[in-house]
Amino acid sequence: MLTSLRFVLNDMLHDRGRTALSIIGLAVVIGCYFLLVSLSSALASSLDTSTISRNLIVIQNDSIDPSDAMLGSQVIQVAQELIPDLVSRISPIVFRHTRVGGQVVQLRAAALDDWQPIYNLTLLMGAWPVHDREVLVGEGLALSHNWQVGSSVQIFGSHFTISGICRSPGIAFASVWMPIDTFWTLFDTNHNYQALFVQAAVGVEAETLRVKLQDDPRLASSYAVYFEDNYSRHNIRALQDMSSLMSLTSGVALMGIVFAVFNATTLSAAERSHELGILLSVGFSHARVQGLLWLRAILQALLAFGLGLVAALVYLKTQQATSPLVILGVPLNLTITPWMGLAGLGWMTGPSFVGALLSTRKVLNLRVIELLR
Repeated sequence: MLTSLRFVLNDMLHDRGRTALSIIGLAVVIGCYFLLVSLSSALASSLDTSTISRNLIVIQNDSIDPSDAMLGSQVIQVAQELIPDLVSRISPIVFRHTRVGGQVVQLRAAALDDWQPIYNLTLLMGAWPVHDREVLVGEGLALSHNWQVGSSVQIFGSHFTISGICRSPGIAFASVWMPIDTFWTLFDTNHNYQALFVQAAVGVEAETLRVKLQDDPRLASSYAVYFEDNYSRHNIRALQDMSSLMSLTSGVALMGIVFAVFNATTLSAAERSHELGILLSVGFSHARVQGLLWLRAILQALLAFGLGLVAALVYLKTQQATSPLVILGVPLNLTITPWMGLAGLGWMTGPSFVGALLSTRKVLNLRVIELLR
């Protein structure tokens, strides 16, 4: 075995140009596989939360990302007219994607008095914001960026202190919360809200209230009324679809390894047909020569695996440090775990062997005289 390994390594070094191109080509496929798997895993982990709120949310039609929506003044007026018979409380909210401490996150701003009764925020550490330059961060965001109570973050060019870390239902666990007055002062906007949260009065069926709001002619054509948990599930389904797509695409990337190894081994065997003929003529069996070609293909695949894995790790580390990926307000922490690496190694070995097997069958079926010719 050691003799065969030494023979193959010498052959690869002799043809180092072709070997390097083959390894780089495979490494690109393997690197893409790891990036897709890490994205699929990050999307799947973001779906572990559930929503228990029965609030209603009024938002512009066909708005997937709430930060792109716009709330007209008539929406608030319609909800206010139903207080106190059908509605106990309303709360307009602002969503904005912005850099916080160098990271792109979703910033949410609403009246501080609404944070507990409407948005169901639960304080885990620290305290509620009291001063103008204080914010609250969701536990998911605090974990992903290693933020603590008292940490200083920069928002829109101003320094803020994290006064507390909170837990919230749905996918809002990864948001930064800011009192609405602080938000208007910071961004100097025209007081444009993106959505309205509506809480049904005691004894009122939330579905009855939803239908009444949706049927109001001032809302029917431009706005949709959801249960808050249904709206969250709408976004969660989108994440699930993305996760499934990434899993499927990573499988396709693995199939690409079969074709890459097939092409590399076929080309190598075709270029060395004379040398293969000599080996067979001096006593090497077809099985032994085929084994050498297989060993060469597997060694190239293993080197490509290491290169692709390192490249993917470097890319993810750089990407997380410069511009973390945020989808539907959820920052995704893309990582490659040891389990992913072992699974990738196992999945790569199989396609590599299949590619080598397919590529050597035809060449080694030729007679020695045909190979020498």
